Amino acid sequence: MRLANKNIQELKPYVSIPHKIWELSSKSNILKLDWNEATIKPSEKVNQNIIEYMTSGFLNWYPNTKNTVLLQKIALYANQPNSTYIEIFGSSDVAHEAIIDVFVDKEKDIIGIISPTYDNFRARANGVGCKTVMFPLDENFDLDVKALEVFLSKNKIKILYLCYPNNPTGILYNKNQIEQLIAKFPETMFLIDEAYYEFSKQSFMNLTQKYDNFIITRTFSKAFALASFRIGYVISHYKNIQAINKLRNSKNISTLSQIAAISALDDLEHMEKYVDEVNKAREFTVLSLKELGVYVYEKSMANFVLIKTDDVSELLRFLESKSIFIRNYSHIIPGHCRVSIGTLEQMKCFIDNVREFYAR
Repeated sequence: MRLANKNIQELKPYVSIPHKIWELSSKSNILKLDWNEATIKPSEKVNQNIIEYMTSGFLNWYPNTKNTVLLQKIALYANQPNSTYIEIFGSSDVAHEAIIDVFVDKEKDIIGIISPTYDNFRARANGVGCKTVMFPLDENFDLDVKALEVFLSKNKIKILYLCYPNNPTGILYNKNQIEQLIAKFPETMFLIDEAYYEFSKQSFMNLTQKYDNFIITRTFSKAFALASFRIGYVISHYKNIQAINKLRNSKNISTLSQIAAISALDDLEHMEKYVDEVNKAREFTVLSLKELGVYVYEKSMANFVLIKTDDVSELLRFLESKSIFIRNYSHIIPGHCRVSIGTLEQMKCFIDNVREFYAR
């Protein structure tokens, strides 16, 4: 690290758990509930179209740098007037990086982050020399909007990052109150991470023609089951898209990823069926955990729930011995872990093992 720049030397890294799963000889019986991916396979249309392209496509060519078909399909899905309000990226994380680079003057601007939240955005901002200031949620992980208004004004925040719904709590903030802040602080760019939109069905996408100081980022990694393809997109006023495209590398979304996204959008029924299953399984999981005496935050509108327990490390070790993996969140919220929600059958398996753990 001797030659790394000062920002990197002083950086508190984003803590990504080791992927022990990839080291296991057999993966067929694994229940992966740690990274909030889909627990089912993608649409069969994805498989068919990928295989077809692999056998007859142009893998020796760079990807399509302006995939109008994909852009138009996303614009239709996101209820936008046209594709100038959309841009695709090699994951929403890559979009976050571009947004920081485009909209922040690293010498003077301050980034605000509603916390606790997905920590990779903070690490990326700090890594390139941006100053970040955390705005804490209250003891119930709810958002004090009046206090946030003071925070924005006092710190002259250039970008405010918020997950909607929040990760790791799954809680949705009051949309009308957030919109009032967007209107009141036109010099602040509100970066709204809607990675879990499909599960909550709540979005700011209807405001893109009304305000030019917010950007939505989304991903195909969750409800669409395309995490391995690393593809996401942004929704915003077309002037923001134009600014982002001055810097965006249009060659970094692979052809296979673009094909996968188009195929998934051509089979929304597959996604919607899975989302319905997850939402039912979440209700079952919350009720079952409460019956076991486990404290669970039950307001989640995403494909995960947050659990509070004094036995986090022991619980994780026990579940891993059963090939069940959940996310330890103690490094951010002491005594907490996050559980991704899969199908009802999968969550019944999870609950059976949690019951066994507490019955010891």
